[in-house]
Amino acid sequence: MDKIKKAIEVFNNGGIVIFPTDTAIGIGCRIDNDRTLKRLFNIRKRPENKPMLVLVDSVEMAQDYLLPIPQEVKEKLIKPYWPGKLTIILQSRIDKVPSLVRGGRDTLGVRFPNNKILSELIRGLGVPIVAPSANFSGEKTPFEFKDLNPELVKQADYVLNDKVGLEKNVSTIIDCTVTPWKTIREGAIKIQNSKLKTQKCVLLMDTADNKKITIGLIINGQKDIQVKRINSNKTQIILPMIDKILKRHSLKLKDLSEIQINAGPGSFTGLRIGLAIANALSFVLKIPINGKKVGEIILPIYPAPLKT
Repeated sequence: MDKIKKAIEVFNNGGIVIFPTDTAIGIGCRIDNDRTLKRLFNIRKRPENKPMLVLVDSVEMAQDYLLPIPQEVKEKLIKPYWPGKLTIILQSRIDKVPSLVRGGRDTLGVRFPNNKILSELIRGLGVPIVAPSANFSGEKTPFEFKDLNPELVKQADYVLNDKVGLEKNVSTIIDCTVTPWKTIREGAIKIQNSKLKTQKCVLLMDTADNKKITIGLIINGQKDIQVKRINSNKTQIILPMIDKILKRHSLKLKDLSEIQINAGPGSFTGLRIGLAIANALSFVLKIPINGKKVGEIILPIYPAPLKT
């Protein structure tokens, strides 16, 4: 049995494997085995509130464990640097990624390594590998097998000993869940600050007035407002107004990062239609409304009935 097949067998049997990456030596297990994950944390003496990155063999595999990856992340980071020595923190699918891996957060650090052996290993498993460096928490990162702590090696179930890349450096970590993106750790990949500047684009909606509709954008702090008097169906006016103001700035719906809408009090019909559109956009684009959590529906606020 060759090394990769043996490692796959150990992983699938709930084991922990030490293996080479394109940066340092890693130690890990399958992402979907809670018992082994707990054991991995205990072996490394790592606090359970500290998340661990995962390794994937493709962008498609990464997407399976994340909320929709923003197009800007794909263009500025994934396309030029994957596969490679760049870890990207994105919004996680908490239904698929164990809390222990995420450190109890709703984000996940993901990397697509440029290592044929590792890619073949992950592909053979069919799931990501949870893969911190092969050291006890707080110790130096090992870049060669001779650097491994013998006590750590004893607690692993298998060591896939193979050649490691010549560049002895950790991966660069970029957090793309904040605006602007933030460099958490500078490693092998050097990224210009200009690539970390994201465009925050907020859609403004006010349909509470039964005589007019207000649609606007806030782009990196700069506001653009469009007001239209109405004498016909609001539904047929709102979406074309949104499309027009986006085109004016060469933007698309996918470029929106948030929605702010007047939820009331106001016109019963206007609020109902406006919020229906806003909630639908929020659901499809996976962006928040009025600062609420993504997916949280905003309900209209109607005037209190008059007391008699």
